[in-house]
Amino acid sequence: MLTLVAKRVILGYKSTMQGIIGLIADSHSNNRNMLQAIKILKDIGAETIIHLGDICDSLKPDALEEALSVLRNHKVKALMGNNELSLIWGLNGNKDNSTRGKGINYLETLPYVIRIGDICFAHSAPFNWPAATKRPIEEYLPYIIEGSVPNFRILFRGHSHIPSILEIDGNTSKQINLSSEKEIVLEPRKRYVITVGAAEDGSCALYIPGEEKVKFIGLGET
Repeated sequence: MLTLVAKRVILGYKSTMQGIIGLIADSHSNNRNMLQAIKILKDIGAETIIHLGDICDSLKPDALEEALSVLRNHKVKALMGNNELSLIWGLNGNKDNSTRGKGINYLETLPYVIRIGDICFAHSAPFNWPAATKRPIEEYLPYIIEGSVPNFRILFRGHSHIPSILEIDGNTSKQINLSSEKEIVLEPRKRYVITVGAAEDGSCALYIPGEEKVKFIGLGET
């Protein structure tokens, strides 16, 4: 059984999760797609589902309560995304009570990063600070490749919307071609940065720890 300990700068929580992991990101208040992704992932064996952030869209705050209801009803774990931060702090970068609803208290508890052993889950970059939710992962790749930033074997992330796998082998890296393969077997001695795709655009993913497989799933494919 895998044990999860999630921490962020201000708040943290402890929980447990095990087995096959379903991965959703960037639903951006498209609650219909988010719910469809959750149901598909459960139907194909996901025992735990993680939403990698941007659950909501900061320009659609009225959809937040419905989105959070879906997460709670299906026991989906979630991370902080840059849109959640925008709602928390207000669109002008300051706390603004006019943008704050009942769901804001929940958003404020979300961690920036979840770690399970050498596997890391984040919205963009694997750091416990707000800027890491929105800065492009490309800015951090030189440090990730040389190993001078938090150590991980696999980073699952969202933010970029397009599904991709960057394979890191020592000091070299390459993108894995996903055009013909929707199921990838990861090599234990290599490291990976995996962008799961956006639920808003009809994508989600499945990670099977024991078999080291990642499957990319289109919402219209089942």
